[in-house]
Amino acid sequence: MTTTPRTAAEPTYHVVVNDEEQYSIWLADQEIPAGWRATGTSGTQEECLRHIDEVWTDMRPRSLREAMAAAEHAEPAPAPAPAEEEPSLVDRLCAGDQPVEAVLRPERTAAALREAVDRGYVFVRFTATRGGTELGVAVDPAATTMDGTELRLTGTLTLDFEPVRCHARVDVTTFTGEGRLERVSGT
Repeated sequence: MTTTPRTAAEPTYHVVVNDEEQYSIWLADQEIPAGWRATGTSGTQEECLRHIDEVWTDMRPRSLREAMAAAEHAEPAPAPAPAEEEPSLVDRLCAGDQPVEAVLRPERTAAALREAVDRGYVFVRFTATRGGTELGVAVDPAATTMDGTELRLTGTLTLDFEPVRCHARVDVTTFTGEGRLERVSGT
């Protein structure tokens, strides 16, 4: 390395490198910080930076270069197996009778259920789905009956942008029963 004449005021620097082979400069009169070591090159700031430009051609950390080189020669990871497509919620609830319960708030009473039917809107929860699926059903008064301890509910709703009809039989004493959906065509 050639040395340029220095004035007395110019400080001397060391070229230092760390374990990741990243270069820097450090004042010669200061202790080199932990994790860094001198390369043996010293001089003015300009000389040290010029030396770094010559020797540090790939500025990526060594660990990154090694990982990329290993990945370059490694076999590609196997493609993930195609996920089996799960039937839609509408398909699952149309597949047959499912356990249901009438959802009444604030109290679960036969009178509250009767009021909901009379208002024309009942909430039904299909309990066998993940977390339960609570649906608001617009009651079809001509097709809905409440006799003694059983409610036979029929009504419509839209689930996942599909118009469906809900048919449910609910025991008024336990507010549980069975129900299913059917797709409504021509709507």
